[in-house]
Amino acid sequence: MALKIIVFLGSVRPGRNCTRVSNFMKKELEKRNHNVTIFDPLLMDFPLLKKPLHFHAPNETPPEWLVKYNSLIEKADAFVAISGEYNRCIPPAFANMLDHFPPKSFKCKPCSIVCYSAGPGGGSTAGMQLRYFLGELGMVTPGFMFTIPVVHEAHAEDGTPAPTNATAVSKANRVISELEWYAEALKTQTEKCGLP
Repeated sequence: MALKIIVFLGSVRPGRNCTRVSNFMKKELEKRNHNVTIFDPLLMDFPLLKKPLHFHAPNETPPEWLVKYNSLIEKADAFVAISGEYNRCIPPAFANMLDHFPPKSFKCKPCSIVCYSAGPGGGSTAGMQLRYFLGELGMVTPGFMFTIPVVHEAHAEDGTPAPTNATAVSKANRVISELEWYAEALKTQTEKCGLP
């Protein structure tokens, strides 16, 4: 079953590595016939959050771009969070981007976590924080978390795994398989019973 999947990126700084990972994951998702949309806070130019969409009063008109992006989130079947680790935390740009939207837009949809770092930890500390953050927004995080240590050596700029990164494809397939399972199960239950 082809899914509509949004991939969230979390880095905006010069020399960022998130595109190495997103290029790789996008290719692997598309190999399985999924429709992939990238939410990139650098290219989409999210402002510093002052007023989330759901904080607008009924008599107010939210910005058109915010309504448009929220509509894409509402129509998605699943998500992938691709995050680096800044000072053992989620990158500020990642939280700033997602905090623009109401939790009901994400509710009861799965979000797989793919983390990376320049060092040996693979971004796992940020990954654990993402479980809390994404859960608070209403998403379900499958069990397997794909971590990529020394990312600048593990993937080329176009996403191609380095020869030394022999497990990249198998790990991507595992994270995607879990995402597919959760997406189909949650979609079926939502269609049958509605949202809780």
